[in-house]
Amino acid sequence: MSCCLRVKRKIQPGLALFYLMVCLMSGTLLWAHEELELVVGRSAAGELKVERHFTQPVELHESIFPGITGFATGELAFHSTILDEPAEDFFQLSTAANFRFVLLAKDPGMEVWNDTGSGYMATNATFFIGPAPFDAHPIWNLVNGIPGNSYSLTLKLRDLNGVYPDSEPFVLSFTPVEIRPLISITSVDALHVRLSWPTNAVGWELQSTFSTTATNWATVTNPPAVVTTNFALTINTSAQQQFFRLHKL
Repeated sequence: MSCCLRVKRKIQPGLALFYLMVCLMSGTLLWAHEELELVVGRSAAGELKVERHFTQPVELHESIFPGITGFATGELAFHSTILDEPAEDFFQLSTAANFRFVLLAKDPGMEVWNDTGSGYMATNATFFIGPAPFDAHPIWNLVNGIPGNSYSLTLKLRDLNGVYPDSEPFVLSFTPVEIRPLISITSVDALHVRLSWPTNAVGWELQSTFSTTATNWATVTNPPAVVTTNFALTINTSAQQQFFRLHKL
């Protein structure tokens, strides 16, 4: 039993996914077409092969899924190949096969949701992929993690119908993208405004300066109030002009 995990940049016709991303922090417009795909095929000898169409670790942004906390994505998918590539010893799968992936190991805090969406997969549990052609999008979820660190899952493919033997294990790694909290400003009256920012912005402090060209920002020592899920601080606008930011400690 063997599995070849090969990083491949070529985009297969009909499987290409294109992403247009606006980077608000830098003001840079980026065009990206790197696929988040695990493309599954077989060798001429009948061994399962997986081509990884992305670099690792995969960046995970803050979850947009209701009821799923932390960082998550559903964009990383399993696809069956639609091409035969003899030069690469990579061929389409038999439609008689019926695939699952098996979760062999997971780092603390790193999870993948089961195929019913009812909870996290346990180790040695299986996720339904089905017969070829398939396009399966699990929810990959880092519940707790530190930006810059890498968190891994170890998987293998299994054919329930026995057309192919199990693949050898392969590893997927993920890293959380740092969430940058924003400051909101609202008018209180003619002489005051209220600054507010999320209470879950742990490790960030409010700072101020009188000039955007200043190199030294001062920590605002006035304690903020807590209003629902935000910190809130009222500022007198009759004083000298000020600028505020949240700074990572």
